[in-house]
Amino acid sequence: MARDWSGLDKGYRARLEKAGIDRAAYESGVSLKSARGHRETPERPEEAARRPADFTAYRVRNAKYINVLTDEGLRRVRLDKADRSKVARHWNSAKVWAQKGQADKINAMAGNTVQDVDTGEHIRLAGVSMQLYQLARTGQMNIESIYNEAA
Repeated sequence: MARDWSGLDKGYRARLEKAGIDRAAYESGVSLKSARGHRETPERPEEAARRPADFTAYRVRNAKYINVLTDEGLRRVRLDKADRSKVARHWNSAKVWAQKGQADKINAMAGNTVQDVDTGEHIRLAGVSMQLYQLARTGQMNIESIYNEAA
């Protein structure tokens, strides 16, 4: 698809020019990431998840600690946004299993991994197990405690 410089509004053209993108560069299809403020950051968080090596600084800067349900029990791990979302879905699946006995969602996620941004370690998510049952029974598998300090 050819880009048409004359179809851009005056303000956007000025923004591109300020970023060093002239008419010829724009129409030849040069990347506009730098003009949009994304030279060193992903335009979308899922881009950082797909290409973690390209966005290491971004992933580490935006990482937060979260409790992860593993086959060995709760682990407190520092994760990027994409992995925190995966862990939250896993916690929700575990909650459905603990309350209703429906194991299909949690078993589908069992063995998926998240990556600790500090160590690079890949941590496997738990499937249905006695360890998970004990966490549910003792109240440690409360979804509201996902960001609280692990016991």
